[in-house]
Amino acid sequence: MARKKFSVQPPVPKKFKPPVVEKKSDGVPAFHAYDWYFNWMKGFMKNVDGVFLVPCAATKPIYTSTFHRRIYQPFGATRGKGREILVVSEPVVLIRYQDLYDFEKMFLYEFHPKMLSESRELFVNRLRELLSGKHIVGCLPSHHAKLIDDAVGGGWKNYWDGNMYSMVEKGTKLARKRT
Repeated sequence: MARKKFSVQPPVPKKFKPPVVEKKSDGVPAFHAYDWYFNWMKGFMKNVDGVFLVPCAATKPIYTSTFHRRIYQPFGATRGKGREILVVSEPVVLIRYQDLYDFEKMFLYEFHPKMLSESRELFVNRLRELLSGKHIVGCLPSHHAKLIDDAVGGGWKNYWDGNMYSMVEKGTKLARKRT
């Protein structure tokens, strides 16, 4: 049997519409709307040893969010060197940071974390599947850090330390050092 060739780019569906989760029962279908990306990520992650995790954001596109620009991008650039930078995201699970730019319209979903309850187990299982055996570091506030802990245990390094304001200050200092 011939082995499937791994694609460098995700197979974006022609008429894909990012989901809107308005009630908890919308969660599981929203995760399945991104099966195409999750299945592609399973193949992609086979070639990845180390990851740097950052959280998603309510602001879309994610990379334009104030906290991404002021905290996560500086931390990723300095602490994530040599690692694949990934966004922990309901309902996509993990998004390559580069894909946020390349496939921006695919990741304009609406899924507030408070809607996760019914789909939480699915999320944690998918995280476990993608992150198993990887060297993990990240900069994740408590909601996302707890999901990673539940998926892989506590054997990963989280650079989040303090509140949002102290993290903005730390990110600003890291950004200044880079320039």
